[in-house]
Amino acid sequence: MIKYFLILFVCMIHAEGIFNFYHSGYTNVYAINRLSDQSLIKVPFKLINYDAGLDYKNFSFKTKIGLEHKLKTDKWYDISNENVNYKLDIREYYLSYFPSFGEISIGKKLHSWGAVDASSPLDILNPIDYYYLFTDPDETKIGRESITLDLFLPNDIKMHLIAMPNHVANNIPKNDPDFPIILPATVQDYQFLDMGNPIEYGGYIHFSLPKNDLTAYYFSGYDRSFNLYGANIFMDDFDVNSVTDTIFSYRKTEMIGFSIVGFNSGITLRSDFAYFKTDAGNTEIESRPYLGQDPISDFLDFNTLAATSYLDISAQYYQYCFQLEYGLPFDAGNFTAQLFGYEKIKVEGNIIDIELTNFEIYLDGKDFFYPGMGSSMATLAKQGLVFNFTKTILNNSIELQFTHLLDLKDKGQLHQLKLSYNLMENLDLSFLLYKGIGNKNKYADNSETEDMDESLLYPFNTMENFSHIRAQLQYFF
Repeated sequence: MIKYFLILFVCMIHAEGIFNFYHSGYTNVYAINRLSDQSLIKVPFKLINYDAGLDYKNFSFKTKIGLEHKLKTDKWYDISNENVNYKLDIREYYLSYFPSFGEISIGKKLHSWGAVDASSPLDILNPIDYYYLFTDPDETKIGRESITLDLFLPNDIKMHLIAMPNHVANNIPKNDPDFPIILPATVQDYQFLDMGNPIEYGGYIHFSLPKNDLTAYYFSGYDRSFNLYGANIFMDDFDVNSVTDTIFSYRKTEMIGFSIVGFNSGITLRSDFAYFKTDAGNTEIESRPYLGQDPISDFLDFNTLAATSYLDISAQYYQYCFQLEYGLPFDAGNFTAQLFGYEKIKVEGNIIDIELTNFEIYLDGKDFFYPGMGSSMATLAKQGLVFNFTKTILNNSIELQFTHLLDLKDKGQLHQLKLSYNLMENLDLSFLLYKGIGNKNKYADNSETEDMDESLLYPFNTMENFSHIRAQLQYFF
């Protein structure tokens, strides 16, 4: 599909005088160093981002292309392939048709649901690339192939319908020492259930009123983050040794939600609410062979299935985000505040209790539940508060921005101070100070386990080592 879209794109560019061609983009250079020891943090960034579009009568084609840059070593000056991983990322390519009743589009697209900024629990269509969560929020979404239909109805009513083939998961880096979020387990591809080619679908209906905007949403799809599904235990041919094959899946999840936007006396109030119902499904795993990499399997065959267990995790939960925007008097700046969080309504799961010759497994499925769909902020805190203040001076050539995130439950904090300066037309220079404060009194390391620091499972503790200063130069074209 990418190949055919690119061929169409090139042909349309050369049809001068027939099509309206437009484009924009930027080049981007980063320098990120830790506050603790001034060492270089090797996270990726978009070296080049290019947007282009072509219009012809009632048709429009758009694409968004980025070139990702990620250092392999501390040699920031070495831009060779031996020292840098370059990755071409075609984030969007889609064709739209605009009939009299609305819009029809097909292709790979970045979608936006919800009314609040950044952390909406309704904005679930695109999975998240966590690499960009703390550096370039505009780059976090991963494009999805989709078909959409927008209907513009009388009385300022809009209906939006969407269908997406296949399933795309969040990109959470594995075992990257430069990234602050750590997964509790490293999962191999063979450990996932085969999903086939699932279809995800949903839509919303939007009402524009004199002082409010109301929107109701529905979505049916699969979690963006994986969860435990079950386990098989195999014995060797001598019925002496055993191995455990842990199996993971992406649960089927349905969402019902709504958003409200209100305007009054210079204050804008936005609110998003989403209710989720998720279920592990009933796929059988008894027939799965053992494909694990346990060292003992190099010497013995494990062909005898001794036991099968299903955690059978299902749950109902909700997430919310309330946002207030206010332009301060006397042109003192703009203030934004967000309150976000999630709550479990009901969680169910099987208790696994298996006795074997030399060990016993006892697990409660309810202890392994966490939301697999919703706001990315739920990864950081169960309930949080965000403040943002922005002020521009000297004819908007300098912008000062301060952001503060507080975990209301466990008291972790993130602070960000950013200063941007417009050096000349289309050229911006910015400096950013990013500081994380954890809570190692509550989430401490277990001295009995030498190969793991349990305190780092609390994200704000890992943010302490991720605290950094960043310089960024952007040229827009």
